[in-house]
Amino acid sequence: MPIRHISALVLLCATAACAPIVTHGPRPEPGLQVVATGGIALPLCDVTCEMSLMNQIGFGARYGRPAEEGKPGYSVGGTVSMGVISSEVDLYVQAPAATIPEWDAGAGILLSPAHVMPYIQLGQMRASGSGIYTTHGFVWMAERGDVIWMDAEGGTEVTPRFLSSTVAYRFAHRGGAVHLYVSGALGTMRMREVSPRRFEPPPPATAPVRFIMGGITLERRIRGF
Repeated sequence: MPIRHISALVLLCATAACAPIVTHGPRPEPGLQVVATGGIALPLCDVTCEMSLMNQIGFGARYGRPAEEGKPGYSVGGTVSMGVISSEVDLYVQAPAATIPEWDAGAGILLSPAHVMPYIQLGQMRASGSGIYTTHGFVWMAERGDVIWMDAEGGTEVTPRFLSSTVAYRFAHRGGAVHLYVSGALGTMRMREVSPRRFEPPPPATAPVRFIMGGITLERRIRGF
């Protein structure tokens, strides 16, 4: 494979963004967890709303403590993504259990070089750890190229801003859990032409952001922590 093609592939893996996703439920698990997540994003309009998101593949770890005895819970974690620039830190605080009887709720923030997403969570988690929950956040993504081509003659920078809502179910099992989720996004992105492409009209000033993403998250508790 030519050196320039290898370089382009490395650049793609380093700079292509993944859609942000929260990999835990509203009730933090106690102790140290290791996590693997994967998902596929599907745009819901034509090419003008395609943000060229990479498939969501990441591995990480987090440490937490659930709310108890009127005290809030917390979770601190990090994920290394296939799109390295989307690797993120996740900080989360669970509301004390008595705040919303029979419900688990909290708020957090995802921080990465590619995006920032404050979010809230709400769900009903059973004593076993299984249950359904939702996550709602607003995403600010950094300006970046819409597509990376090996021999591009021009390019457009896009700056997405969108609402993200996720519905997930956590299946708890001995020593870990499986989360299945569906996430949707709705918003806009500002478009800025960096270098005109010959024989092509300039891009519009803005374009819609509309996509859905489905995926799975696996978690495993590390005993002794």
